[in-house]
Amino acid sequence: MVALYLNRATTGRGFETVRSTLFYIPAELLGVPVFGVGWVLAAWVVFSLALLSWLWSRPSGNREAMGYLPFVAIVAAVIVFLLPNLVVRNAAGQALGVPIRGFGVMLMLATVSAVGLAAYRGWQAGIDPEEIYSLAFVMFIAGIVGARLFFVVQKWDEFAVFDANDALQLAPTLRKVFNVTEGGLVVYGSVLAGLPAGIWYCLRRGLPLLVVADVIAPSMVVGQALGRIGCFLNGCCYGGVCLTSSLAVTFPAESPPYREQEVQGWHSGVWLEEKNGAIVVAYVAPNCPAKQRGLKVGDELDAINTVAVSDLAQARAALAMKTELPNKHFSYAVRKKGGEVIWWEVPQAPVRSVPVHPTQLYSAIDAGLLALVLWLAWPFRRRDGEIFALLITLHPISRILLEVIRSDEQGFWGTALTISQWLSLGILAAAGVLWWYVETNSKNQRTKEPKAEGAVT
Repeated sequence: MVALYLNRATTGRGFETVRSTLFYIPAELLGVPVFGVGWVLAAWVVFSLALLSWLWSRPSGNREAMGYLPFVAIVAAVIVFLLPNLVVRNAAGQALGVPIRGFGVMLMLATVSAVGLAAYRGWQAGIDPEEIYSLAFVMFIAGIVGARLFFVVQKWDEFAVFDANDALQLAPTLRKVFNVTEGGLVVYGSVLAGLPAGIWYCLRRGLPLLVVADVIAPSMVVGQALGRIGCFLNGCCYGGVCLTSSLAVTFPAESPPYREQEVQGWHSGVWLEEKNGAIVVAYVAPNCPAKQRGLKVGDELDAINTVAVSDLAQARAALAMKTELPNKHFSYAVRKKGGEVIWWEVPQAPVRSVPVHPTQLYSAIDAGLLALVLWLAWPFRRRDGEIFALLITLHPISRILLEVIRSDEQGFWGTALTISQWLSLGILAAAGVLWWYVETNSKNQRTKEPKAEGAVT
């Protein structure tokens, strides 16, 4: 049941984090499949029939019921065709069930919290909460699709599955693409797809666009704050190596930061950095045999695994060239400046990553504070659109700064700026245009809230 625990690392630096499955939904119950054509589908059919019957009983409910039919059909298709493919099996081939991941749970909490907050604020602004629920559904579906597509395009090499003839295997590739519960969503991808969908819905329903934008602005960052906690549980969206702060965290083997570090030689238990033009040992894993052989933090190296090294990329590549021994251990050798050679063998790779910045938590705190600012700014707005303009002004600035200490994205367009930083600059430019429009349009005045009983203004 425990998704995460925090305790002082044995190194005395930072914290250790554990990502684990909250629980498994069994694949079968009383001999009947839970997913596919089974219990979940039966429950969904009963619920859908009850919901549709209730809608049809309302005045003008036929139109609402017909509007829900595509959603009902999509969920049924997911239950029948997608969920059975998410069943996890152990090494013996026994079905454990569908794992409920911390990321998926936080995504659900983020959605519920964001929609509830927007519905309440919409009611204050005189907008029917039902309109907010429908808007949220449209933006959620578009946002999830956009966020996932953005991530898949960025990390295509991690999703594509090829056979021995280098032919793309469609079924396993799609399974990885649709396995959203384990993470892999890009916030800006959801914005690029969700906002146009929201604008389309508002125009179609005749809703005041700027008022709706102000209503949903705090919800957008509340959802992000909770979603980033899910990223932390999953290990994605991680920060760069941090060896100086007690707030740094380590992630387990097979996590995204560990996998990135492993291809840079971390399997050896030694982490290298470049300092004043020299290759130095920056960190050694607890209980690493290299320590017992005399290798310590600060040692300068000029050769690794018989390869003379002069820059960091070359040094890390040489360290990643491990030699397997007959006993299945791996051996490594380094030469210090001065000529001393240290050799060690590793019976097992480190179980934790090198400490990194918990940028997911930084982002969660940043988004939570921004949501509070936007919520409290509501009574002080002079014109419709100012709350949303404030959102797209402040958030890109913090995102640009946070990207500096993240290491899961590379520079884009031949620059040191990541794609998220480029998009942040574009959003800042859009914020300038929006501020100009909001403040110079003489017809755009703050919409007065209705004097509804119990409404908070």
